[in-house]
Amino acid sequence: ELKDCTLGEMWIDGQFECYTLEPSAENPAHEGHPRVAAGGPYPVKLTLSPHFKYVCPEVFEVPGRSEIRVHIGNWARDTKGCVLVGNKVSEKDRMVLDSKATFERLMVLLKAERSELQILFTERFEPDYNFPVRAN
Repeated sequence: ELKDCTLGEMWIDGQFECYTLEPSAENPAHEGHPRVAAGGPYPVKLTLSPHFKYVCPEVFEVPGRSEIRVHIGNWARDTKGCVLVGNKVSEKDRMVLDSKATFERLMVLLKAERSELQILFTERFEPDYNFPVRAN
């Protein structure tokens, strides 16, 4: 965890999908909106976000939290407690990169899933490891 954000990874079906950025538990960019939760698997459903007006993965069964979405953004200030995604990370700048393209790729994958969706969020962050990205 960095000063204003938590960097992590998203895994689906045992496959690394992308990096994640969430608000810091200790110092959230928006008061009252801490990070999602400890790492772990969470069920997700694709739902229409009333805030963003587009369909996003919504994360369920997070203790004490609701209306958590995975959406586009680069910095902690771009989220009020949701999860941002990117295919690269700048630890120095505390941001995820290529968020829009990563989100679009993630949506294609999640829309193709026929069973119940579950995403594994990790607290581990290995920026120097080149994870293989799922082929489209």
